[in-house]
Amino acid sequence: MRKWLLILAGGFLVAALFSVLIFGRTNALDQNRCLSCHGDPNLVRINRDGTKISLYVKEEFLNTSSHRFIDCTTCHDSDPHKVITPLDKVSLAEKCGSCHKYQYELHRQSIHGEQLALGNPDVATCVDCHSPTSNPHNVIRVLEYNAPTYKKNIAQTCAKCHSNEELMASYGIVEKVYDSYMRSFHGKAIQLGTYEISQLDKATCINCHGTHDIKRVDDPNSPVAGAENLAKTCEQCHEGAGVEFAKGFLGHKEASPKNSAVVFFTEKFFFALTASVVSFAVVIVGMAGIRWGSNRWKE
Repeated sequence: MRKWLLILAGGFLVAALFSVLIFGRTNALDQNRCLSCHGDPNLVRINRDGTKISLYVKEEFLNTSSHRFIDCTTCHDSDPHKVITPLDKVSLAEKCGSCHKYQYELHRQSIHGEQLALGNPDVATCVDCHSPTSNPHNVIRVLEYNAPTYKKNIAQTCAKCHSNEELMASYGIVEKVYDSYMRSFHGKAIQLGTYEISQLDKATCINCHGTHDIKRVDDPNSPVAGAENLAKTCEQCHEGAGVEFAKGFLGHKEASPKNSAVVFFTEKFFFALTASVVSFAVVIVGMAGIRWGSNRWKE
């Protein structure tokens, strides 16, 4: 009897998993059948200057989007074919801001928003951070594990721009911010976390620089501008850290004789010490192995 109950329970479990995998797919809301045309990969718009803009919308993107239960006309107007929409970063940010007003206002006051208002096409806007493909139809909810804004993925998301040496050099930023973060304690802790839930309390870019309201590092209102602001930022995690604690932070700069001589030469000393100890240990073990092998050969 017990055997048949276990088999029955197992059968129900398999059936449940099968139904979730096969029938659990959610299709995006498409009340006006927009995808009947925009689901065609060859659909393009030709501008007056002859340039082509793809109007293809990948259904797979919509089905996993955080906006999948919102009809296309919510963002594209009730009659989108009669509205001339400039498909640029400014218009996209404005459209996102029509619903996400608070986040939009913060972004407008940030270094990214200020540069966007000046017509700078390089800056990050809503879709650059919230979509893995920088596509407005592929915005993923923040708490989904594969979202670009999920805690463990934020550094890689920022690195899409901030690890581009050519782009950063054009703004006078020479520090390799992503590489230096991943070498830091915080970067290693979030990378080596056994479980994703254990990574959520580790500091990443937004913990120090902010989210939608990121400022220039030399802006007096920036959380990382000066030792006092930086100390307050550190104290969010390190209670009672204080200014002296904050002064020991090198930021994203590499230690050098000019930048931080004490840290630089201490690092070199311990590297040499470690290398010499390991080398000496290898020699000792090697000599012991040779002696053991010699004795065995004599025997």
